[in-house]
Amino acid sequence: MQRYIKKMKKTNIYRKKIMKPSKFVTVRGKKAWFLPFNFSCLTWKGYAYCKSQSAADKINATDKIDSTLESHETIHIRQAESMKDSWFRFYTKYVWEWICNIPLIFVNFYAPYKFMPIEMEAYLNQDNWDYCMHGSVYQWKEFEKLTLKTKRAWAKEYYNSKPRPYFAVFLRKKLNEINED
Repeated sequence: MQRYIKKMKKTNIYRKKIMKPSKFVTVRGKKAWFLPFNFSCLTWKGYAYCKSQSAADKINATDKIDSTLESHETIHIRQAESMKDSWFRFYTKYVWEWICNIPLIFVNFYAPYKFMPIEMEAYLNQDNWDYCMHGSVYQWKEFEKLTLKTKRAWAKEYYNSKPRPYFAVFLRKKLNEINED
């Protein structure tokens, strides 16, 4: 057994070094074949896995943030950094929030994803390219205070509206309503 552990340590399988979220300045794009449903991009440990090569190329084009997709995914990296600089905490929180939102699936198939606090913050600020570099990415904590009942009402309103507004515009309107009360 001792020999086996020594061999694992030598091959670096035993302790592979994973970069912390704080070590990433911006996200890097890669093409992926494994994305489910109609996901266009998925951030995994600092890399944006994109369904199309053109999206990955757009992310990798420059060292600065110059696309909405890149901004959205970089916000997720900053959120992971805000969770004690841990990918594990970020992904655990992400999956837990999605599970808590499962009842929203009866409103719309994508509602559990869209109304997660982490995604709500990313969608709300993805057009503000300075937000992910200089902003305080703790806004998701404010969205955590929303009850499932409130999220359900918002999801019904969003998915039943014709024409359906841009999601960030819808969120801004709802936040303004809350702040006025």
